[in-house]
Amino acid sequence: MIFDVKEEEGKIVVFVEIPHSKNFGRKTIPRQEMTTESVILELTKRGIDVDRPTQRDHVKNWREHTRRGTWIFEKKIEKILDKPAENVILSKEKKPAPKKRKSRAKKKTSK
Repeated sequence: MIFDVKEEEGKIVVFVEIPHSKNFGRKTIPRQEMTTESVILELTKRGIDVDRPTQRDHVKNWREHTRRGTWIFEKKIEKILDKPAENVILSKEKKPAPKKRKSRAKKKTSK
């Protein structure tokens, strides 16, 4: 399997090619497929952090024209937030007073 990763202009380009499945003789290659989730999993195993994909693909090895695919991901950028200059103290909200329950008059039953 070819799993080629390149970085271009803040994007990560992944090219995948899987060998064609064969079911004859001693050399049997089982059917495989690669989805976006499996490509992200492989990238995290290699220590590459990616954000959302801009181009997706689906690769299967049981046909010649579906054995190759390309995925493009945005590179994950860590954002640093500024710390506030002063400590902020928030006032506590007062709990509303409980509502008084009205007693209901009992109805007389007629006999």
